[in-house]
Amino acid sequence: MKRTLVFGLVLLLVSTAIFAEDAKVMPARVGRFYLAPTFGFANGGFDSDGKYESFDSGEGSMKMFNLGFALEYGIINWITGAIQWAPGINIWSDVDTSLGTDSTVNANGLADLFVGAKMQILGNQGPVENETIRFAIAPGVKIPLPGPDFEEQFDNRAKNEPVTAANIDKHSLGLGVRAYFDYLINDKFFINLYGEFVGYPVKQDIRKSGIESYMAELIAKGGLAAAAPPLAGDIMNSTIIKDGEVNYGYDLTFEMEPVFSTSIGQGTVLTAGLPLNFKLSPAKKYDLTITDEFATLANGIMPGMADTVKDNILNGLNGDGSPNYIFSLKPGVSVFFMGWTLPMEFKVQYSAPIFGQNIGNALHTITFQARLYFKF
Repeated sequence: MKRTLVFGLVLLLVSTAIFAEDAKVMPARVGRFYLAPTFGFANGGFDSDGKYESFDSGEGSMKMFNLGFALEYGIINWITGAIQWAPGINIWSDVDTSLGTDSTVNANGLADLFVGAKMQILGNQGPVENETIRFAIAPGVKIPLPGPDFEEQFDNRAKNEPVTAANIDKHSLGLGVRAYFDYLINDKFFINLYGEFVGYPVKQDIRKSGIESYMAELIAKGGLAAAAPPLAGDIMNSTIIKDGEVNYGYDLTFEMEPVFSTSIGQGTVLTAGLPLNFKLSPAKKYDLTITDEFATLANGIMPGMADTVKDNILNGLNGDGSPNYIFSLKPGVSVFFMGWTLPMEFKVQYSAPIFGQNIGNALHTITFQARLYFKF
């Protein structure tokens, strides 16, 4: 898995804390605030054949620290509104890779914001009461936040300054829905099934998708030599690409979690879970438009040359078109102090990648959550 660019940073935090847990909702006028620091590391990745390969020195090992937040509030007894920023912001990161200069590489930046409403349809708080089964759905919108300016990062690379090489999220409008199903076996044990679909209806400007896309697009004049044999004359100084777009398609997540919960003292509840998480995304699809100037010059030298150059660039960006998926195991344990003046819950969760495909960085994470409950 030799590489000199960071191709696997986009959505590298897919396996960090997921605040969507079970089909429970907050009681009316009760809120919950989350603070979730996460430490992550990756020493290898899964290739297009699903084979795990460890990184050698300089091939992309990484470490990062992320801070996430969330706020949930019970609008009525069976509807909870939520604002979730998880993963939130990469405060610090370091990537052991080369961009062909002495620049250090990082994965700093912002993830996108999720806003939605969770509605328990079936359960002890839902319109249809049931003491054995809980079912809830949560439509939501993924609001894109600003990503790195890759023109600036490209300039940093030339100046041997630190470079943010890719987004940690898609930074594209997402529309989706989450579904939760709990089966209560007894008062201490239940099984949770969770699913999430997020579609991305808006294509993103290729200049904003990553520094490797920015470089492959050959925005800078004189870049033709990277895509075709050296040519003489004005064509060497022409701009090849007028504009470009990337289509992210969708993200699809499934999770199954057995959950055990028991009282360990007056007002104190211990909960342990073992989520099995699977996430799938199709291959990104790129599209490019050639400038009229370049098309005229290239086709004047050889008919069809402009399309050949365009296809060569697209082939490098699109790869073999195989999807990306990862299966992770996420054991976690929490302690809920219900008797405190302001009830608080503390949780720790470890996420380990088990197998996957086209995952440039198979990230291990350790997440700590502090949850503060309030009422007004």
